[in-house]
Amino acid sequence: MTPHLTFELFRYFLLILDRLFPKTENLLLFPVQDRQEFRDNIRFFHDSASRHPEFECVILCYQKGGWNGDGAIFFHSLEGLLAWLRARIIIIHHGRGDIPYSDSMDFRRRKLINLWHGIPVKGIGYTAKNEDEQTLRQQFKAPRATICSSELDQLAMRASFRLPRNRVWTTGLPRNDMLLQAENDLAPDLREESAWIQEKLQGRKMVLYLPTWREELEDSTEFTRDQCRKLSEMLERHDAVFCVKKHPNTPTLDFDGLEVLDVSDSPCREVGTLLRHAHILVTDYSSAWIDYLLLDRPVVSYCYDLESYIENRGLLYDYEYIFPGRLNQTFDSFLAELQKALNNGTPDRQQVRVKRLFHKYCDGNNSRRVCDYLTSELQVA
Repeated sequence: MTPHLTFELFRYFLLILDRLFPKTENLLLFPVQDRQEFRDNIRFFHDSASRHPEFECVILCYQKGGWNGDGAIFFHSLEGLLAWLRARIIIIHHGRGDIPYSDSMDFRRRKLINLWHGIPVKGIGYTAKNEDEQTLRQQFKAPRATICSSELDQLAMRASFRLPRNRVWTTGLPRNDMLLQAENDLAPDLREESAWIQEKLQGRKMVLYLPTWREELEDSTEFTRDQCRKLSEMLERHDAVFCVKKHPNTPTLDFDGLEVLDVSDSPCREVGTLLRHAHILVTDYSSAWIDYLLLDRPVVSYCYDLESYIENRGLLYDYEYIFPGRLNQTFDSFLAELQKALNNGTPDRQQVRVKRLFHKYCDGNNSRRVCDYLTSELQVA
Protein backbone atom coordinates (compact mmCIF):
# COMPACT_ATOMS: atom_id res chain seq x y z
CA MET A 1 0.00 0.00 0.00
CA THR A 2 1.45 3.38 -1.02
CA PRO A 3 1.80 6.25 1.52
CA HIS A 4 -0.69 8.32 -0.51
CA LEU A 5 -3.31 5.57 -0.38
CA THR A 6 -2.73 5.08 3.34
CA PHE A 7 -3.23 8.81 3.89
CA GLU A 8 -6.46 8.85 1.87
CA LEU A 9 -7.86 5.85 3.73
CA PHE A 10 -7.05 7.42 7.10
CA ARG A 11 -8.62 10.70 6.00
CA TYR A 12 -11.79 8.91 4.90
CA PHE A 13 -11.86 6.92 8.15
CA LEU A 14 -11.73 10.18 10.15
CA LEU A 15 -14.45 11.72 8.00
CA ILE A 16 -16.89 8.90 8.76
CA LEU A 17 -15.91 8.58 12.42
CA ASP A 18 -16.23 12.32 13.06
CA ARG A 19 -19.83 12.38 11.87
CA LEU A 20 -20.77 9.67 14.35
CA PHE A 21 -18.66 10.54 17.37
CA PRO A 22 -20.39 12.42 20.25
CA LYS A 23 -19.00 15.87 21.05
CA THR A 24 -18.10 17.24 24.47
CA GLU A 25 -19.71 20.68 24.72
CA ASN A 26 -17.14 22.31 27.00
CA LEU A 27 -13.99 20.83 25.42
CA LEU A 28 -11.77 23.55 23.92
CA LEU A 29 -9.20 22.24 21.44
CA PHE A 30 -6.06 24.32 20.75
CA PRO A 31 -4.33 22.82 17.66
CA VAL A 32 -0.75 24.01 17.04
CA GLN A 33 2.13 22.86 14.87
CA ASP A 34 4.75 22.80 17.64
CA ARG A 35 5.88 24.55 20.83
CA GLN A 36 7.04 27.62 18.89
CA GLU A 37 3.54 28.11 17.49
CA PHE A 38 1.99 28.13 20.96
CA ARG A 39 2.22 31.88 21.48
CA ASP A 40 0.38 35.15 21.07
CA ASN A 41 -3.41 35.10 21.46
CA ILE A 42 -3.80 31.32 21.48
CA ARG A 43 -1.29 30.89 24.33
CA PHE A 44 -2.65 33.68 26.54
CA PHE A 45 -6.26 32.70 26.00
CA HIS A 46 -5.40 29.08 26.82
CA ASP A 47 -3.69 30.17 30.04
CA SER A 48 -6.88 31.96 31.09
CA ALA A 49 -9.40 29.37 29.83
CA SER A 50 -7.56 26.48 31.51
CA ARG A 51 -8.29 28.14 34.87
CA HIS A 52 -11.99 28.53 34.03
CA PRO A 53 -14.23 26.01 35.85
CA GLU A 54 -16.50 25.40 32.84
CA PHE A 55 -13.82 24.54 30.27
CA GLU A 56 -11.72 21.48 29.55
CA CYS A 57 -8.72 22.66 27.53
CA VAL A 58 -6.52 20.47 25.34
CA ILE A 59 -3.44 21.52 23.35
CA LEU A 60 -3.18 19.29 20.27
CA CYS A 61 0.27 19.38 18.65
CA TYR A 62 1.75 17.93 15.46
CA GLN A 63 5.25 17.57 16.94
CA LYS A 64 6.15 16.19 20.36
CA GLY A 65 9.39 18.02 21.10
CA GLY A 66 9.88 21.07 23.31
CA TRP A 67 6.80 20.96 25.52
CA ASN A 68 8.52 20.13 28.83
CA GLY A 69 5.43 18.89 30.60
CA ASP A 70 3.13 21.71 29.45
CA GLY A 71 0.29 19.26 28.90
CA ALA A 72 0.17 19.05 25.11
CA ILE A 73 -1.22 15.93 23.42
CA PHE A 74 0.35 14.50 20.27
CA PHE A 75 -2.20 14.20 17.44
CA HIS A 76 -0.89 10.85 16.21
CA SER A 77 -1.85 9.05 19.41
CA LEU A 78 -5.07 7.52 20.70
CA GLU A 79 -5.47 10.35 23.21
CA GLY A 80 -4.89 12.96 20.50
CA LEU A 81 -7.32 11.34 18.09
CA LEU A 82 -10.01 11.17 20.78
CA ALA A 83 -9.53 14.85 21.62
CA TRP A 84 -9.81 15.72 17.90
CA LEU A 85 -13.06 13.76 17.67
CA ARG A 86 -14.60 14.98 20.95
CA ALA A 87 -13.98 18.73 20.73
CA ARG A 88 -17.00 20.95 20.16
CA ILE A 89 -15.05 24.22 20.30
CA ILE A 90 -11.81 24.67 18.35
CA ILE A 91 -9.53 27.66 18.91
CA ILE A 92 -7.26 28.69 16.02
CA HIS A 93 -5.16 31.74 15.21
CA HIS A 94 -4.64 31.52 11.44
CA GLY A 95 -7.09 29.45 9.40
CA ARG A 96 -8.38 25.92 9.06
CA GLY A 97 -4.84 24.87 8.18
CA ASP A 98 -4.09 25.06 11.92
CA ILE A 99 -6.16 21.90 12.40
CA PRO A 100 -4.76 18.47 11.46
CA TYR A 101 -6.93 16.73 8.86
CA SER A 102 -9.32 19.68 8.81
CA ASP A 103 -10.85 18.46 5.54
CA SER A 104 -12.11 15.39 7.43
CA MET A 105 -13.77 17.45 10.15
CA ASP A 106 -17.52 18.09 10.19
CA PHE A 107 -17.61 21.81 11.01
CA ARG A 108 -21.40 21.76 11.20
CA ARG A 109 -20.90 20.04 14.57
CA ARG A 110 -18.13 22.40 15.70
CA LYS A 111 -17.75 25.99 16.86
CA LEU A 112 -14.61 27.40 15.29
CA ILE A 113 -13.18 30.47 17.05
CA ASN A 114 -10.43 32.33 15.19
CA LEU A 115 -8.43 34.52 17.58
CA TRP A 116 -6.16 35.65 14.74
CA HIS A 117 -2.70 36.95 15.74
CA GLY A 118 -2.84 40.71 15.76
CA ILE A 119 -4.76 43.88 15.00
CA PRO A 120 -4.44 44.22 11.22
CA VAL A 121 -3.35 47.35 9.39
CA LYS A 122 -2.56 45.41 6.21
CA GLY A 123 -5.17 43.52 4.24
CA ILE A 124 -5.79 40.01 5.57
CA GLY A 125 -8.19 37.29 4.50
CA TYR A 126 -10.68 38.67 2.00
CA THR A 127 -9.20 42.19 2.22
CA ALA A 128 -5.70 41.04 1.20
CA LYS A 129 -4.44 41.81 -2.28
CA ASN A 130 -3.85 39.12 -4.89
CA GLU A 131 -5.25 36.25 -2.83
CA ASP A 132 -6.93 33.27 -4.48
CA GLU A 133 -10.67 33.31 -3.73
CA GLN A 134 -10.98 29.53 -3.57
CA THR A 135 -8.08 29.25 -1.10
CA LEU A 136 -9.62 31.96 1.08
CA ARG A 137 -12.97 30.17 1.15
CA GLN A 138 -11.25 26.96 2.17
CA GLN A 139 -9.19 28.57 4.95
CA PHE A 140 -11.73 31.00 6.40
CA LYS A 141 -15.08 29.34 5.78
CA ALA A 142 -17.64 29.48 8.56
CA PRO A 143 -15.82 30.44 11.75
CA ARG A 144 -18.33 30.78 14.55
CA ALA A 145 -16.62 33.98 15.64
CA THR A 146 -13.44 36.00 15.72
CA ILE A 147 -12.33 38.78 18.07
CA CYS A 148 -11.37 42.42 17.76
CA SER A 149 -10.05 45.26 19.91
CA SER A 150 -12.46 48.12 19.14
CA GLU A 151 -15.36 49.23 16.96
CA LEU A 152 -12.90 50.33 14.26
CA ASP A 153 -11.06 47.02 14.36
CA GLN A 154 -14.41 45.23 14.24
CA LEU A 155 -15.12 46.78 10.84
CA ALA A 156 -11.77 45.52 9.54
CA MET A 157 -12.28 42.01 10.89
CA ARG A 158 -15.84 41.78 9.55
CA ALA A 159 -14.61 42.66 6.06
CA SER A 160 -11.58 40.37 6.32
CA PHE A 161 -13.58 37.29 7.36
CA ARG A 162 -17.00 38.21 5.88
CA LEU A 163 -18.77 37.89 9.21
CA PRO A 164 -21.78 39.73 10.65
CA ARG A 165 -21.24 42.10 13.55
CA ASN A 166 -22.52 39.72 16.23
CA ARG A 167 -19.83 37.18 15.30
CA VAL A 168 -16.92 39.59 15.75
CA TRP A 169 -16.55 39.92 19.51
CA THR A 170 -15.11 43.15 20.88
CA THR A 171 -12.97 41.73 23.67
CA GLY A 172 -9.47 43.05 23.13
CA LEU A 173 -6.60 40.70 22.28
CA PRO A 174 -5.57 38.13 24.91
CA ARG A 175 -1.88 38.59 24.11
CA ASN A 176 -2.07 42.21 25.23
CA ASP A 177 -3.04 41.30 28.78
CA MET A 178 0.64 40.70 29.58
CA LEU A 179 1.53 44.28 28.64
CA LEU A 180 -0.49 45.56 31.58
CA GLN A 181 0.42 42.90 34.15
CA ALA A 182 2.83 43.45 37.01
CA GLU A 183 6.12 41.57 36.61
CA ASN A 184 5.34 39.23 39.51
CA ASP A 185 1.99 38.28 37.94
CA LEU A 186 3.57 37.00 34.72
CA ALA A 187 3.89 33.28 34.02
CA PRO A 188 7.28 31.80 35.03
CA ASP A 189 8.53 31.47 31.43
CA LEU A 190 7.66 35.11 30.75
CA ARG A 191 9.55 36.22 33.85
CA GLU A 192 12.54 34.27 32.53
CA GLU A 193 12.25 36.06 29.18
CA SER A 194 12.06 39.38 31.00
CA ALA A 195 15.17 38.59 33.06
CA TRP A 196 17.06 37.65 29.89
CA ILE A 197 16.33 40.93 28.12
CA GLN A 198 17.11 42.96 31.25
CA GLU A 199 20.51 41.29 31.48
CA LYS A 200 21.22 42.12 27.83
CA LEU A 201 20.17 45.76 28.22
CA GLN A 202 22.42 46.35 31.26
CA GLY A 203 20.34 49.33 32.33
CA ARG A 204 20.33 51.01 28.91
CA LYS A 205 17.20 52.30 27.18
CA MET A 206 15.85 50.00 24.50
CA VAL A 207 14.96 51.39 21.08
CA LEU A 208 13.11 48.41 19.58
CA TYR A 209 13.05 48.12 15.79
CA LEU A 210 10.31 45.85 14.39
CA PRO A 211 10.26 45.98 10.57
CA THR A 212 7.51 44.03 8.86
CA TRP A 213 8.07 41.28 6.31
CA ARG A 214 8.36 42.23 2.66
CA GLU A 215 7.77 39.74 -0.13
CA GLU A 216 10.50 41.38 -2.20
CA LEU A 217 13.76 40.81 -0.31
CA GLU A 218 15.48 43.74 -2.03
CA ASP A 219 12.95 46.05 -0.34
CA SER A 220 14.28 45.17 3.12
CA THR A 221 15.86 47.93 5.20
CA GLU A 222 19.49 48.75 4.53
CA PHE A 223 21.30 51.42 6.53
CA THR A 224 24.42 52.98 5.03
CA ARG A 225 27.62 53.17 7.06
CA ASP A 226 27.15 56.93 7.51
CA GLN A 227 23.56 56.45 8.68
CA CYS A 228 24.69 53.81 11.17
CA ARG A 229 27.32 56.22 12.48
CA LYS A 230 24.77 59.00 13.04
CA LEU A 231 22.34 56.63 14.73
CA SER A 232 25.11 55.17 16.89
CA GLU A 233 26.21 58.61 18.10
CA MET A 234 22.65 59.57 19.01
CA LEU A 235 22.01 56.36 20.91
CA GLU A 236 25.29 56.67 22.79
CA ARG A 237 24.39 60.17 23.96
CA HIS A 238 21.15 58.83 25.45
CA ASP A 239 22.61 55.58 26.85
CA ALA A 240 20.34 53.59 24.53
CA VAL A 241 20.74 50.44 22.45
CA PHE A 242 19.20 49.59 19.07
CA CYS A 243 17.34 46.30 19.50
CA VAL A 244 16.21 44.53 16.31
CA LYS A 245 13.62 41.80 15.84
CA LYS A 246 13.26 40.97 12.17
CA HIS A 247 10.50 38.87 10.65
CA PRO A 248 11.43 35.15 10.50
CA ASN A 249 11.28 35.23 6.69
CA THR A 250 13.58 38.26 6.40
CA PRO A 251 17.33 37.79 5.80
CA THR A 252 19.87 39.20 8.25
CA LEU A 253 19.87 43.00 8.24
CA ASP A 254 23.18 44.84 7.88
CA PHE A 255 24.04 47.57 10.41
CA ASP A 256 27.67 48.30 9.64
CA GLY A 257 29.29 50.18 12.53
CA LEU A 258 26.22 50.19 14.78
CA GLU A 259 25.98 48.15 17.97
CA VAL A 260 22.80 46.10 17.58
CA LEU A 261 21.10 43.76 20.01
CA ASP A 262 19.52 41.22 17.65
CA VAL A 263 16.65 39.43 19.41
CA SER A 264 15.24 37.77 16.29
CA ASP A 265 16.22 34.31 17.55
CA SER A 266 16.29 35.11 21.26
CA PRO A 267 14.56 33.20 24.09
CA CYS A 268 11.83 35.86 23.98
CA ARG A 269 9.13 33.98 22.07
CA GLU A 270 6.50 36.57 22.98
CA VAL A 271 6.93 39.93 21.31
CA GLY A 272 5.07 41.36 24.31
CA THR A 273 8.17 40.74 26.44
CA LEU A 274 10.17 43.02 24.15
CA LEU A 275 7.41 45.64 24.03
CA ARG A 276 7.26 45.74 27.83
CA HIS A 277 10.94 46.67 28.01
CA ALA A 278 11.10 49.02 25.01
CA HIS A 279 11.37 52.74 25.76
CA ILE A 280 10.68 53.58 22.11
CA LEU A 281 9.25 51.46 19.30
CA VAL A 282 10.45 51.97 15.72
CA THR A 283 8.43 50.25 13.02
CA ASP A 284 6.79 50.60 9.63
CA TYR A 285 3.66 48.56 8.83
CA SER A 286 3.83 45.97 11.60
CA SER A 287 0.71 46.12 13.74
CA ALA A 288 2.84 45.69 16.88
CA TRP A 289 2.73 49.46 17.30
CA ILE A 290 -1.02 49.20 17.98
CA ASP A 291 -0.34 46.81 20.87
CA TYR A 292 2.42 49.16 22.07
CA LEU A 293 -0.05 52.05 22.37
CA LEU A 294 -1.28 50.45 25.59
CA LEU A 295 2.03 51.33 27.26
CA ASP A 296 1.80 55.07 26.47
CA ARG A 297 5.36 55.29 25.14
CA PRO A 298 6.64 56.90 21.92
CA VAL A 299 6.26 55.24 18.52
CA VAL A 300 8.52 56.35 15.64
CA SER A 301 7.98 55.32 12.02
CA TYR A 302 10.48 54.50 9.31
CA CYS A 303 8.42 53.95 6.14
CA TYR A 304 11.11 54.35 3.48
CA ASP A 305 9.01 52.47 0.89
CA LEU A 306 5.56 53.79 1.79
CA GLU A 307 4.19 54.37 -1.72
CA SER A 308 5.43 51.10 -3.20
CA TYR A 309 4.30 49.13 -0.14
CA ILE A 310 0.77 50.53 -0.36
CA GLU A 311 0.66 49.79 -4.08
CA ASN A 312 1.96 46.22 -3.79
CA ARG A 313 0.69 45.05 -0.40
CA GLY A 314 -2.14 47.41 0.46
CA LEU A 315 -3.22 48.93 3.78
CA LEU A 316 -6.67 48.89 5.36
CA TYR A 317 -6.54 52.52 6.47
CA ASP A 318 -5.28 55.94 5.50
CA TYR A 319 -1.94 55.38 7.22
CA GLU A 320 -1.26 59.05 7.80
CA TYR A 321 -4.53 59.35 9.72
CA ILE A 322 -4.12 56.31 11.96
CA PHE A 323 -0.38 56.30 12.63
CA PRO A 324 0.47 57.99 15.96
CA GLY A 325 3.06 60.39 14.60
CA ARG A 326 4.84 61.51 11.47
CA LEU A 327 5.37 59.02 8.63
CA ASN A 328 9.12 59.24 8.08
CA GLN A 329 10.08 58.25 4.54
CA THR A 330 13.71 59.38 4.74
CA PHE A 331 16.45 58.47 7.18
CA ASP A 332 17.02 62.10 8.19
CA SER A 333 13.34 62.53 9.06
CA PHE A 334 13.38 59.27 11.03
CA LEU A 335 16.50 60.35 12.93
CA ALA A 336 14.95 63.72 13.83
CA GLU A 337 11.78 62.09 15.18
CA LEU A 338 13.80 59.54 17.12
CA GLN A 339 15.78 62.38 18.69
CA LYS A 340 12.52 64.02 19.82
CA ALA A 341 11.31 60.75 21.32
CA LEU A 342 14.59 60.22 23.19
CA ASN A 343 14.43 63.77 24.54
CA ASN A 344 10.78 63.69 25.53
CA GLY A 345 9.85 60.07 26.24
CA THR A 346 6.09 60.64 26.30
CA PRO A 347 3.45 60.25 23.56
CA ASP A 348 1.78 63.25 21.94
CA ARG A 349 -1.94 64.00 21.57
CA GLN A 350 -2.10 62.20 18.22
CA GLN A 351 -1.02 58.98 19.92
CA VAL A 352 -3.68 59.35 22.62
CA ARG A 353 -6.34 59.78 19.90
CA VAL A 354 -5.18 56.71 17.98
CA LYS A 355 -5.09 54.62 21.16
CA ARG A 356 -8.81 55.34 21.67
CA LEU A 357 -9.51 54.28 18.07
CA PHE A 358 -7.91 50.86 18.44
CA HIS A 359 -8.39 49.92 22.09
CA LYS A 360 -11.82 49.87 23.69
CA TYR A 361 -10.36 48.16 26.77
CA CYS A 362 -7.11 48.97 28.56
CA ASP A 363 -7.62 46.89 31.70
CA GLY A 364 -5.69 43.66 31.02
CA ASN A 365 -8.86 41.52 31.09
CA ASN A 366 -9.17 40.63 27.40
CA SER A 367 -8.81 36.87 27.93
CA ARG A 368 -11.52 36.94 30.55
CA ARG A 369 -13.90 38.64 28.11
CA VAL A 370 -13.27 35.94 25.49
CA CYS A 371 -14.04 33.36 28.19
CA ASP A 372 -17.30 35.17 28.96
CA TYR A 373 -18.35 35.07 25.30
CA LEU A 374 -17.50 31.37 25.07
CA THR A 375 -19.45 30.63 28.24
CA SER A 376 -22.46 32.16 26.48
CA GLU A 377 -21.69 30.01 23.42
CA LEU A 378 -22.03 26.88 25.53
CA GLN A 379 -25.68 27.78 25.99
CA VAL A 380 -26.24 28.09 22.22
CA ALA A 381 -27.02 24.96 20.24
